[in-house]
Amino acid sequence: MARRVERYALQAVARDILPESRTALCLRTRIKGGEGVGVWKCECSGTAHYSGLIVCGSVWTCPVCGAKISEKRRGELNAAIQQHKSRGGDVLLLTLTTPHARGDDLAALVAQQAQALQAFFRQRAVKSILSEMGELGRVRAFEVTHGRKGTNNGWHPHYHFLQFTKAGADAAQLMDWKTRLYLEWAKACQRAGLGMPSFKQMTKGHIKKAKAGGETPFDLLRALLADPKDRQAAALFAEFAKVFKGKRQLSWSRGLRAMFNLVEKTDDELAEERSEEAQLRGMMSVEQWREVRKVNARAIVLEL
Repeated sequence: MARRVERYALQAVARDILPESRTALCLRTRIKGGEGVGVWKCECSGTAHYSGLIVCGSVWTCPVCGAKISEKRRGELNAAIQQHKSRGGDVLLLTLTTPHARGDDLAALVAQQAQALQAFFRQRAVKSILSEMGELGRVRAFEVTHGRKGTNNGWHPHYHFLQFTKAGADAAQLMDWKTRLYLEWAKACQRAGLGMPSFKQMTKGHIKKAKAGGETPFDLLRALLADPKDRQAAALFAEFAKVFKGKRQLSWSRGLRAMFNLVEKTDDELAEERSEEAQLRGMMSVEQWREVRKVNARAIVLEL
């Protein structure tokens, strides 16, 4: 219950920062033409949810939709990993980071990274290494943190790749591949004006944690919830929302989903998806829904 209440509270904070966004309307505003707000419960999971409300489907700016989408994406990914390993394959992790500093503009940094990434995978040397690895496909996760409370090194957007490969590589081969990939990534970064990336972060991406003081975008909302006067957190979240709007958090390489018979769904579809086993428990009138909103009880009603 505490997690659900927090998500709705953080969504309200995001609404104050982004009043003109769909997130500001998400799970608050009724769909036009609807009769009321439905409350559904799925006995299999014990969870409840609403119907008849606008859903924003933003994995970046909505803590409620983001949690639902991320959980379903995680399920897809786990299913693919298990299938691949059961067929005798390996799944490797590659982390690509770039230098960043306090004064960096997030939009410019993300654009330079995209340029470097595109150039990196186009390199003949990179294609050769991936072929040696027996890579069948990859899933890219795009993440970002901000280091204002630690060394204050600014925004830190970065990529993680899960590589679905053939099995059989030993530790020496893995290090050889990562070293050669790093050298190619360093060239791509320097050509894009990003400077020299860290080899240590690349090779230890699987155990890497955010540096002390590092905050995710939702951590910025938590900071603002705890201290409404933290205007820096509000400004940073607004900047992040503008830059990341429309970008994909998780991307599968072409053909990889088909290998595991997984149907591709958009974030909007996942956010609006309702379990077939869910049952309608009741409908709230427009007036009743207004009362729920008035006392900030959206999460509490679902728990009850």
